[in-house]
Amino acid sequence: MNDIDLGPLEHGPHASLIRAMAGKCAADAGIQAIWVGGSLATGRGDAYSDVDFRIAVEPGQLDRWISPDWERYLPIQPCGGLLLRFGEQALLHHLILADGTIIDFYVQDTASENPEPNLVILACRNPAFRATLEGFARPAAALVREIDGAAVRQFFVDYWITTHKQMKALGRRYDLSPFAGLYLERMALLRAWYMQATGKDIDARPTLHMLGVLHQGLEGKLTEHQHTILGLPSQTPEETVTVIEAIRTEMARAGQWLADKHGFVYPHELEAVVRRSWDEQMQSLIRR
Repeated sequence: MNDIDLGPLEHGPHASLIRAMAGKCAADAGIQAIWVGGSLATGRGDAYSDVDFRIAVEPGQLDRWISPDWERYLPIQPCGGLLLRFGEQALLHHLILADGTIIDFYVQDTASENPEPNLVILACRNPAFRATLEGFARPAAALVREIDGAAVRQFFVDYWITTHKQMKALGRRYDLSPFAGLYLERMALLRAWYMQATGKDIDARPTLHMLGVLHQGLEGKLTEHQHTILGLPSQTPEETVTVIEAIRTEMARAGQWLADKHGFVYPHELEAVVRRSWDEQMQSLIRR
């Protein structure tokens, strides 16, 4: 455990921090193994990447890691964090260090497994567990996938149901709540545009990795009109209604285009019901 081997991480982002953390952790005889996962281990990390730092301890020792003495294990002290517990065999400290670096400090016991696509073993004093680590293998979840007509149709069904609920918030004078609704609408619109631009579908979870792929797929491909829709203000009820209607128009256009191209039935009837209800309530929605 005294020989810390960063391997492919040696000249990568956060190398000095990882080496210092590994050195401190290796000094604790109770730690059986130290490794790094996540984007750094795959070689796709950069200076903005979280450090997915992992250690393993003997079974029955996990509770002492609920509130560890971070001065003993981290070269830079955390200024805030979140503890997540995964049953009785693993936990995660999601930490922000004083220099702004985000650390996912994962602790598991040697009786459990946490397969992931790639990892770099820094040190291990337990040969049997090293063999287990070297056998970890789980394909990364695909962020981009082929377009499935049934799944995309359901996406548009879900969209029209979600946008229909905007009427409730506006009708009840919840003037701040449409902000959250417009976030969902804009993310749906970006996904629809991504499918049009790339011919592929994308994971709907708004993670940083997903946003990176979304950016790559749409960079330089959006028209001035599309950028205008994304930037429409929504400070008043009237402006909010304008944004919702602009997004709906684009979603209907993109949905019909995708339906024609990929052979699924666009939910015209559902859209018509939502639009009719909206038109009937329009004036009361914006009247103050």
